[in-house]
Amino acid sequence: MLKKEDKYLIGEKIKVVNEKEPGVVTRIDEARGLIYVLFKRFREEAYPYPEAIDQGILTPLVQRKWPLFF
Repeated sequence: MLKKEDKYLIGEKIKVVNEKEPGVVTRIDEARGLIYVLFKRFREEAYPYPEAIDQGILTPLVQRKWPLFF
């Protein structure tokens, strides 16, 4: 199961090291340990999850999020 704090990443822009433009997170596969990022021209890349976020390979480009639960 996904960590509660990482659920908001799906559908958000994310900056990837050595890429010119940011991509969008399409899904997070906890069972395989992968996070999928979609770039322009429908190129999708898989990165190790959560290591890529922890090591700074992936940097979320999100503004301050309001609480998800009221």
